[in-house]
This record gives sequence, C-alpha cells and structure tokens, in this order.
Amino acid sequence: MNPTAALSDTRVSDRRAQLLLAGCFLISVVMAFITKGTYDSGDSVKHYLFAHYAFQNPLNYFDSWAKPLFTLLASGPAQAGFIGMKLFQCTVVATSAWCAYVIARALRLPMPELAVLFCYTAPDYFIIQYSGLTEPLFGLVLVASVALAMTGRPGWSAALISFLPFVRSEGFILIGIWVVYLAWKRQWRFLPLVVLGYVLFTIAGAIVLGEPGWVFGRNPYATISVYGHGDWPHFVKSLPGLLGWVLSVLVAVGGLRMLRDCLRPERRQEPLFSAELLLVYGSITVFIAAHTIFWAKGLFNSFGLTRVLDVTTPLFAVVALNGLAALALLGRSPQAQRRIQLGFAVAAVLFLFSGARNALRWQRDFTLPPDQLVVEQAAAWLRQTDDLAWRPMAYEFPYVAVATGNNPFSPQMHPGLGLNQNGQLESLPVGALLIWDDWYAPTEAHVKLNNMRTDARYRERWQTALPRHPERPERDTTRIIIFERVR
Repeated sequence: MNPTAALSDTRVSDRRAQLLLAGCFLISVVMAFITKGTYDSGDSVKHYLFAHYAFQNPLNYFDSWAKPLFTLLASGPAQAGFIGMKLFQCTVVATSAWCAYVIARALRLPMPELAVLFCYTAPDYFIIQYSGLTEPLFGLVLVASVALAMTGRPGWSAALISFLPFVRSEGFILIGIWVVYLAWKRQWRFLPLVVLGYVLFTIAGAIVLGEPGWVFGRNPYATISVYGHGDWPHFVKSLPGLLGWVLSVLVAVGGLRMLRDCLRPERRQEPLFSAELLLVYGSITVFIAAHTIFWAKGLFNSFGLTRVLDVTTPLFAVVALNGLAALALLGRSPQAQRRIQLGFAVAAVLFLFSGARNALRWQRDFTLPPDQLVVEQAAAWLRQTDDLAWRPMAYEFPYVAVATGNNPFSPQMHPGLGLNQNGQLESLPVGALLIWDDWYAPTEAHVKLNNMRTDARYRERWQTALPRHPERPERDTTRIIIFERVR
C-alpha cells in the first residue's frame, strides 16, 4: 500500500471517528441530564455513595467491595451529586469507544470509525452510562490496555492492566492473559509490571490500614455464593439482550471469522494476530467463561447478573466490526461493500428504537423506577414533617441515602439494623426512624414487617406503595413504611 495513501486514509478515519464520537458523547451527556434512573437501585447507588462520601470518610478508598480505583477516580465527580457520577461515566464510555476505534484502526479493519458507533448502539452499555456501577471503568481499563498493546506500547499496557482488579475483582483473572501474551511475544522485561497496581495498593493499605495483606484479607466475596447457582448457558444466552440483535449477528460472524483465521498460517504470521487473538477474543472468552463457571457452580457470591458482561462491549465492538468486514465481502464492488457496511450501521442505530425487549424503552430505562419513586415520596413527607428529616435513620435500601441526604457512613446519622436473638432491633435510639422497604429490609437485614408492627417500641408514621411493574399493576407492589422508635 502507498504510505501516503495509507496516511491519508488514517486521517480521514480519524476525522470521521472524532465527529462520530463528538455526536454520540453530546447525546449521552444530554441524556444524563434528562434521564432520572440509576440503572438499578442497589449496587449502582451504593458505589455512588461510597464515592460521594469518600472525602468525609477516607477509608472508603480502601473498601474492597466498593473497589479502590473506582472510588478514587469517581469521588471527585460524585461531589456534584449523581449527575456528576453520570457525567463521569459518559466520559468513561466515550474514552472506551475511542480506544475501540484505535484497536480497529490498528487491525486495519474497514471503516474503523464504526467501532465508536457500535459501542453506543449496544443498548445495555448505553444505559449503564447513567449508573454508579464499576462496569464502564473496568471496560475502559481493559480496552485501553489492549489499545496500548496494539499500538506498540506493551510496557504501558502491562502497567495499566495491573490496576484492573481494583475496579472489579475479575481483573485478577484477566491479568493472566497479559502474562501469556507477554511471554508469547518474549517481552520478559515487562512481566513484572503486571503486579504494579497490586504493589502500590498493598503499600498504601499497609500505611493507612496497617494491613499489608488487606487486598486479599478483606475480600468481600464468599467462596460459596449465598445466591445459589444457575444454568451453564445463562451468560451466553444473555448476550443479545446486552448487545441487541444487529450487533449480536455481527459478533457471531466476527467470532467465526477469527476461528477460521486461526487455521490460516499466513494470517497467524501477521504482526498483531497474537494480540488480537489473546487480548481481544481471549479477554472476552475468559471473562464470559469465568462468570459462567461462577454462576453455574455458585461461587464468589455470583448473582447471575448479566450486566457484568457490559465490560466487554468495547471489545465486542471490534469483533462486530470484524464480522461486518466479512459480510461486506459479499458485495461485488467497493460501492456495494460500502452500502452493506452503512446498511448494518443504520440498522444498529434503528434497532435501539425498534421497541424490542432488548432495545431502549423510555419508561423502563430512563425514568425513575417505582421503588425509587416511593422513596422520593417518603423523603418529601419527611422534609415537611417537624424535624423528622434530621433524625437518625436506619435503612437498608441504598436510595434512601440519596433521597434524604442521610450520610450512610455516619453511625450517628445512620445507625445499623442489628437484631438480637429474638429478632428484635436493639441499636436504634429513641426518636430514630426506621425506613422499611419490602425488598432490602427483609432480604438484607432480615427485618420482617410483622415483627415491626407488633413491637410496641415502634410507631408507624407513614407509608405508601406503587405497582412495581406499572404495565402490570396486579403483579406486586413496592412499599415504603416509616417507623419511629418512641420508647
């Protein structure tokens, strides 16, 4: 290929990718101000709270469940409230999309700028921007590490991937892929860098906590999951729900194309083949396989949450582009091939608005869900009733802290829900409030409603309920009840 022509093509692709990314990022930022949801009401909100209150409670930076690197990077934006967290996540997703483009460009895939579009047209990945979850940042560290390796910077790649376990614990597994890759490429001098993150966080924890072994010693995940187990194909079957049908088809074709290429000696001799095989396809395969085993065997508190696969979306965008390149070859002329590529790109966008179950739906994905809406109603009642809004509050539902402004890390503002041997609450002072909900309170704290209503120490002050599924109000409700300890 003519070097001058290649450079010109790269500049054109860069310009298109930049314009496409700017447009997608602008849309995501506008949506951050419009959308009211938080993706889910549990972990998403808890991660935000750890980051938001980290300045006041610095030990949050060393909480193994909250993930130290995530809390460190998100704590600044989170000071602006949940909108700050959303904007942080939008920036993370945009950077991830650019890294996917860099990988596609390095692999010389046709129209590499479409890797940006494919990141944004994966429905679940688009929605998770508006959460406090760790998946987007994990995906960024992963795809950026791959991009660094693809662009001739294996040392930086190894150093960056070493921090992956401090965003999500599965990072320890994926580091093994980098060890294999660096050994395969005989980049021995960079191997020690894959433990850089562990060494730095271990030293920091030893200084602050006085525990040199805190990284593993404070592991929050039980070996045997309390959530049971599920079916082996659970995560594989969930992929269309995360990626949408258009991208799923392209990913399937891209995966088959790579399997075919593994059998072609001339393909295996290409400079970036090992990086593509191990770091792109290998990371996806190992990550999905690990979660499949955890869920099927009931290990490490796996709950079978399919959202964890969102971390692989930027890499899946590259695989989908590889699949599109294969399908484009069905065209007999360059013009026909380009029409095929553009046709699939348009289809990926239109699918988001198709109304399919795994497409975007306004009421489900961008509005305040009923369980959070009843908490907002409870918070509004508290603000209008005497001094109740400033009383100590006991609760398990994380969103209560967001709606009321209650500091969940202050023992004075948020006393725990400790039960004695008789199943009664003992730790709440007189005058404190207990915000009971019908999911977290009985499930996480084992506080039963019947026990509360028969306990003479507590008086029921207020309650409300809404259908948990507005489209099917007869199914069940989500309820909030406020109790006050009166003696």
